[in-house]
Amino acid sequence: MNKDDFLKITRHNELASYFGITYPVLTKIIYKTDDAYKYHQFQIPKKNGGYRKIASPSKKLKLIQEQLKDVFYEIYPTKPSAHGFAKDKSIVTNAERHLDKRFIFNIDLSDFFGSIHFGRVRNLFKSSPFYFNNTVSTILAQICCFNNSLPQGAPTSPILSNMIAWKLDSQLQHLAKLTNSTYTRYADDISFSFTSKKRRLPEEIIILRDDEGSPGHALTHIIEENGFNINYEKVRLCSAFSRMEVTGLTVNEFLNVRRQYVRQISSMLYAWRKHGYVLAANEFNEKYDKRYRASKKPKSFLYVVKGKLAFLRSVRTGRDAIFNKLAKQFNDLVEDEYKFKIIEVTDPEINAISALWIIEACYDDEKGEAVITQGSAFQLKGIGIVTCAHVVSEKGKVFGSLEAFKHSDPTVRYELKVERICAHRDVAICSILVKEGIEPPEYGIEKSLNPIEMQQSVKLLGFPAYAPGQSHYIVDSKVAKVYKQSAVNKFEIDSLIREGNSGGPIIDAESNAVGIALEGARKESGNNGCLVISEIDDVIGTDEYKI
Repeated sequence: MNKDDFLKITRHNELASYFGITYPVLTKIIYKTDDAYKYHQFQIPKKNGGYRKIASPSKKLKLIQEQLKDVFYEIYPTKPSAHGFAKDKSIVTNAERHLDKRFIFNIDLSDFFGSIHFGRVRNLFKSSPFYFNNTVSTILAQICCFNNSLPQGAPTSPILSNMIAWKLDSQLQHLAKLTNSTYTRYADDISFSFTSKKRRLPEEIIILRDDEGSPGHALTHIIEENGFNINYEKVRLCSAFSRMEVTGLTVNEFLNVRRQYVRQISSMLYAWRKHGYVLAANEFNEKYDKRYRASKKPKSFLYVVKGKLAFLRSVRTGRDAIFNKLAKQFNDLVEDEYKFKIIEVTDPEINAISALWIIEACYDDEKGEAVITQGSAFQLKGIGIVTCAHVVSEKGKVFGSLEAFKHSDPTVRYELKVERICAHRDVAICSILVKEGIEPPEYGIEKSLNPIEMQQSVKLLGFPAYAPGQSHYIVDSKVAKVYKQSAVNKFEIDSLIREGNSGGPIIDAESNAVGIALEGARKESGNNGCLVISEIDDVIGTDEYKI
């Protein structure tokens, strides 16, 4: 049965049939089974102290909840801001939305699952998109609740918590839009980030007293109006001058784990190499693995190390030097079936990296204050230096001071001239004004002649949030969507295009340019969109775009 069949249920026996059982069997599971047998209750220690209460359902009840969980995911359209318990989202996608910001304001919701009581769950089933009658709604709430609230440990609790928080997410998204900030939620962790200066932080979200931040009245009202409460002991304001964290990941310059995490992996691999697998595993399980498990059996040391490395890769990407170093050590210790694939930089990729440029623009804003911005660019063979129009201009006016340089030597700078520009396509073609005796490097990327295809493997190159000494940025991605916008051919990739990456090339498996990175999904109208490289032909062939 699919979601349409589920939503048509009007009687208790139809609901039981949906689960493949009779109603008497269903009533025995949810009404006539003692709580001690219905749920196994235990506590697990929290990272920051205290304990988290877990209630794990019985096998029969869990089977029913698993069926409900699957159909709930079919019904629930995930909010863009909700990253916890959502398909294709994680703490990584949650944290990366807050990259390149000046301030991050984190707050926690108190007793998140416990505050979602039986009445709220039943009312959810009686309202959109379910519209079940009182009888069916009550039975479903009985299946999903324990001790009058959503239990942590039930398969249905995470997705139901997101459905209950639907209105909360909508209102906080709207508040973020009004205040020009970014909002995300991962379960009970709420994060707002800002690009504004400290004195301009929106009071609707954060009130500053003695440099300490507390939730603003509008933010507090929305949270409490939706039946939740703020845990004031876990309110944190972080600036770019300190370590900024979102859901445990550092977001200062790029996504990163804490140093302690990397050191732990390195220590585990060292113990494995020096003392052998058995002794290393025993030491880990006796000294460090304190987590509760119903089976009482120790974890496989191999899978623990592999899991930690896999998480490190998800955060720092598979091309990260630290990940590759540790993954190679791991590969030397295990059989082929457990080895990680190591991504080596190819010669064509090296050539594409060599063709990259950083563009720096200096101009006066509307208040007369000097502004310096940076973007990415690349040398396209036979064309020139290609970048985005918004990297070299604003409101149709080309910036007066433009310089280009290589990341390998930022002291050697070249004056940049915009030859052609098309604001509609957001693309510009530039050239280097060569000074006598200073010849610029001549590396270039070939333009791909092949059409872009869905799910095509591509790579995004550029310099997001560039700082002196920083290397290039390269991430493996896939084409998620091919579309036409205002008669312009574009495509979307499934990797985040960060600020500063605009103008960088999108290259294919042969390291030929298939597109130009435009802007990321964090922009109000953005969607990690890219310009199809063939669009540049019209810019070259039409005089109206010539400067």
